[in-house]
Order: sequence, then structure tokens, then C-alpha cells
Amino acid sequence: MNEFPRIFAHRGARSLAPENTMAAFVKAMEAGAHWIEFDVDIMGDGTLLIMHDNTFDRTTSGKGGYYDKTFSDLRKLDAGGWFSKTYRFEPVPELADVITFLNMNHMWANLEIKPCFGGPTLRERLVESVAASLNSLNDTEHLIVSSFDHDLLAAFHEARPEIDLGWLFLRESQPGPDWASGAPELECRAIHPDDTGLTEAEVARMLDAGFEVNVWTVNDLDRARELARWGVTGIFTDRPQDFPAPALTR
Repeated sequence: MNEFPRIFAHRGARSLAPENTMAAFVKAMEAGAHWIEFDVDIMGDGTLLIMHDNTFDRTTSGKGGYYDKTFSDLRKLDAGGWFSKTYRFEPVPELADVITFLNMNHMWANLEIKPCFGGPTLRERLVESVAASLNSLNDTEHLIVSSFDHDLLAAFHEARPEIDLGWLFLRESQPGPDWASGAPELECRAIHPDDTGLTEAEVARMLDAGFEVNVWTVNDLDRARELARWGVTGIFTDRPQDFPAPALTR
């Protein structure tokens, strides 16, 4: 058994560079990670941006939400200055930028579709646009699409049934069906539980049900070793650079 499970660089190597930027994805690759995780949402004009929050405030020089904004607004933003002066003027990527990066570097990915709060029309367009954009990805066999919004995940599955899904959830507060009923219905490949309070018995139930188990977010090596002993498939970490190279093999 490997000392560590599969490593996903959570929003890139976000402890080394501003999260969800090309700089963070490059840092993850340099640290030896083969898998990156990133978030996708949609702007008012249909631009697919890489962004965790539904506002610009925390990770860019912008203010407020983006569901009424356009590509020209996005290009005015600094997505790196908040992290350090080194990354001043780092842009917010689009999904197409990340797909190009994955193709060029033979990297693999977990794409998280954000629970779009821009209304039904934008929600529908988000799913349709992500599904269409992935036509440009060379290796969809090593892609997992996940979401906390399982209605969006279901819509994506209808559009692209051949792409693997991850049932992403917060164990203590997830509305709707639980993983045991919802994930099989969507034919998910993986369950993505949060690490807080996660038990060996819970992991065993997920594995016994035939799912991969990828746990978020684990930044402690001892905890990662423990999860590996439990048999988890992967972990999402903000610190891929802390894991030895053998743990970062494909």
C-alpha cells in the first residue's frame, strides 16, 4: 500500500500561489502533482471563469458578484496582488486556459461546478458551456466533474454521461439525498466527503459500495497517512509540496 493516496492540488498549490490561477496550477505541477482541482462558474455574458467564491472580493481586486459582469470586467482584475507582490496582475483564468494547460502538460483534473446563483438561465448555460468546453480536453478519461449542487451535477451527467462524476458534499449539512442514494442514481465514480469528523467506518461504507473516496481538504501528513490506511483513493490538499514525490505518481 502506498504511504499516501492520490494527491489533488486543491485550487492548485494555493499555499504557494494565489488560488485558482495559472500560477497556482504551475506550482502544483512543479511540486509533482499530476491532479489539480479547480472551480468553474459563469459570468453574465457566458464567460466561464475559474473562481471559488461567487463574488470577486476575497481573491481579486474587484468588488461584488459577477453574474451581471462580462469578460471585459474580468480582464481588469488583479487576482494575485492579495497573495503577494510577486503575483500582482495575475489574471483570473477562463476554463479554456486551464484546458490548454492540462493538454500541454498531460495533467489530470477534478473540475468543480459551482452552485451558480445567477438564476435558471445562467445555471443552464453554465452546464451547457462546461459540457461543450470539455470537447477540447484531450484526456477526459482522467477527469472527474464534481459539485455540491447535485441538480447541476445531474444536468451535466445528462449532457456528458461518459465523464466521471464525484458526489461532493459537506457531511453535517448537505441538503437533499445522501450519497448512498444520490451517488448511485447519478452513476458517480467517486464520493468526495469533507475530512472533519470523517471516520474509518464511513470510508469503509463508501468503498464497500463500490465508490472511490477522495477526501477534502487534508493538509496534515499524519492524517493523510491515516486516511491511506483506511483505503481512501485520494485527498485534496492545499500543500502538494509537502508530499514526497512517490506519493504524487499517477
